[in-house]
Amino acid sequence: MIEKINSQIKTSCLELFPYTNTVGFARSILALGTLLTLIANPISLLFHKEIDGTILNPLLNPVIPINEYNFFTLLGLDNIIYMKLLAILILCITISGYLIKITSLLHWWICISFLYFSSIIDGGDQIAAILSFLLIPFCLTDPRKNHWKHIKPNDSAKNIVGLFSIWIIRIQVAIIYYHASLGKLSVPEWVNGTAIYYWFNHSVFGMPISISVFMNKLLSSPVIISLLTYTVLALEILLFLGLLASVKYRKTILCFGILFHFFIIVYHGIFSFFFSICAALILFLYPTYQSINFKLWFLKK
Repeated sequence: MIEKINSQIKTSCLELFPYTNTVGFARSILALGTLLTLIANPISLLFHKEIDGTILNPLLNPVIPINEYNFFTLLGLDNIIYMKLLAILILCITISGYLIKITSLLHWWICISFLYFSSIIDGGDQIAAILSFLLIPFCLTDPRKNHWKHIKPNDSAKNIVGLFSIWIIRIQVAIIYYHASLGKLSVPEWVNGTAIYYWFNHSVFGMPISISVFMNKLLSSPVIISLLTYTVLALEILLFLGLLASVKYRKTILCFGILFHFFIIVYHGIFSFFFSICAALILFLYPTYQSINFKLWFLKK
């Protein structure tokens, strides 16, 4: 009986210790998405200028002088290339796991600056800005020198801050899927089961020509269209309910979620969104108090 109680206490202490390489892994994936966006796209595309020289951004409100403190404009519009290179360097350091406290602040500054200044933002950039901000309290109380390291759990009061940060993120991700699923029920095409056909053939986000011929043959069947449409709705509702699921089922839901978003890359080509949402799903569904044994994972492969 005493051994059983001690085991339960030990397990409880472990679950109250949030500083594991699992969160570090999610941070690195989150930073990788922004990093690849900066590397793969030229300045002229990332920050498209209008005829009068101003930057075209759908979120930019000229009434708010937010770009006065924007990371990419610190040296002026003519020297964005230098700030882009500096952002790439900072994101690489973030991925490496070193300087956790400093990079947590700089990572968020880069993400929020990109969100309010770039001309090619998507939902992934919004998620990156939110998650990098919510991870700041976690990172500022992280006792490690590198977020990839595994250290022995302790009962420090700082753990409360880290746990609070993780739970706020979990609630935030659950809200994302709540709106993604139930918000679709107000759209007639999602209710009548035809939405997938229109999204697969969208002029901007539609599927590549290489697979459109094959897919459109399948989509000619009303049964398949309805099945795909309602499967998306069901999966997003399931992801939302993952907030209340046990660890056993959360891991399974996580696999389905990542696979689902991988197919979004294949059919819609939204790469940066995939990295942001994968980081979000790991923080949301994976037991963050458990470190990932990458060596064992690779050996199994």
